[in-house]
Amino acid sequence: MSPSFLADITAIAHITTVVAVVIGLLLCFRYKRFRPLEAGALIVIFILWSYYGNCPLTILEQHFRDLADQQANLTSVGFLPYYMDKLFNVSLTSRTIQRMTFFSGGALFFASIEWFAPFMHMEVFKLRKFLKKSGSKKHHRHGGTGLTKAKRV
Repeated sequence: MSPSFLADITAIAHITTVVAVVIGLLLCFRYKRFRPLEAGALIVIFILWSYYGNCPLTILEQHFRDLADQQANLTSVGFLPYYMDKLFNVSLTSRTIQRMTFFSGGALFFASIEWFAPFMHMEVFKLRKFLKKSGSKKHHRHGGTGLTKAKRV
């Protein structure tokens, strides 16, 4: 296979991964069972990005583009900024993309703590249940709603 074809396949795999992560973020707020999977994927992305200084797929695509003698500055600019500028003429910095990715990953991770609560944060889980029960007891002690009073009469 030619390096150009391999670079194109890597770019397609990369954009598919980006779209899957974004769709996964949206699904996680509706379907809680996807939260640990999405949080795990974002943690892996965060670790790899931090370790390599760039996404490994970007590094791989740049390698194939170099082998094919194609002029691309993917590793210096970043995958999304490079293609946003090339395809849509939108200028983004790699730092902006990195911050957005880390922020959304962190936000999802903290949003998914509820899923981890029975296993990792049992005390927080117990406190939430206690506060919920004490709130409903206080509600009943003060007579409840007007509907409840109407039923008593």
